[in-house]
Amino acid sequence: MVSPYLIIFPLYSSIVGVGIITYQRKLIVHAGYNAWISVIITSISIHIILWIIYNILSSNRDGQEIITLNNTIFGKFWGNFLNSAVVLYFVYGAFVKLKVYIDMVQVWLFPGINILPISIIFAVTIYYVVCGGFRSVTGIGVWTMLISLPSVIPQVLLTLPFLQPLNLLPLLNHTATDILLSSKSMVFEYLGFETLLIFYPFIKTPAKSQKWAHSVVIFVTFLYLMILILTLMFFSEGQLPYAIWPTLDMISIFEVPLLQRLEYFFISLWFINIIAGISVYLWVACRGMKTAFRIGQPLSLIVFLIAAVTLNYFITDRSTIDWISELYGTVGLYFIYAYIPFMFVCVLIRKRFTRNNNSIDIEARAD
Repeated sequence: MVSPYLIIFPLYSSIVGVGIITYQRKLIVHAGYNAWISVIITSISIHIILWIIYNILSSNRDGQEIITLNNTIFGKFWGNFLNSAVVLYFVYGAFVKLKVYIDMVQVWLFPGINILPISIIFAVTIYYVVCGGFRSVTGIGVWTMLISLPSVIPQVLLTLPFLQPLNLLPLLNHTATDILLSSKSMVFEYLGFETLLIFYPFIKTPAKSQKWAHSVVIFVTFLYLMILILTLMFFSEGQLPYAIWPTLDMISIFEVPLLQRLEYFFISLWFINIIAGISVYLWVACRGMKTAFRIGQPLSLIVFLIAAVTLNYFITDRSTIDWISELYGTVGLYFIYAYIPFMFVCVLIRKRFTRNNNSIDIEARAD
């Protein structure tokens, strides 16, 4: 188990991934240069869902995670059906993180590289981290923040002399519908905080961790806003739709002593961030398998890693990769805004029903 404040690290690792390099281009499709408003709206909705998650998981004295709760509410058959979907959802998320990062490595660093060896390196590293348990997964999350943030933020801030603040004007020239559609696209960048549904019992006094979970979302929102606003002032509205990796494009214009290509440095450092994020996803997936189906975590982890490496080797087409990412974003949207509120309603009904039954029992004993 970990202290409440330490959930900062697995949550940050699972939320922030390769999407931070590409999200700006997707956001402006509907809202244009008012897309920064969408980031704020999405962040507010994530805080609400986070509050709902804590209410779901703290609704019983046993500290049940979502896997056990599914069986408690829906019975063994339908509960395990939902549990299978939850596990596959997290495995899918881990695969998307792996595939998108390796695709970026192929494009920017080694165009002719054989992706099988690098996939195996990823798999071996992730196996080592996940088998170390949740404290090991949390520990690599600490290294993620210590290494990635101090290197990424200064590099992005190098763009300050080249910014055009007038690009942000006019401030409000899009409809509410456009802003909401842009917010829908932004949800993809927050996916990962829902891993809390499974690692919740591994937090000491989990109720005290809620403020730290909300703090992570606030910090990530600030990070997204900062990078987005810098990007909007760096690119014109006509240029940005053609920038596939806007963050890397901004960094690539600089040359510093010893590091002629800063984007290479950025991509290499992001390796540990991707390892940490995938490790969190696969740890919760394996934990779900152990809780729901009594399958050992090392065995399920090996199966998931072999499947990820195999799919990564055969899926090479750019349009297929984009489709996989968009599908994951759509599934994640329904998972967060449909499944989690639905579970919240079910927990409230169950609590009300249990309270009424207890009242009836007390009255019967009194008579």
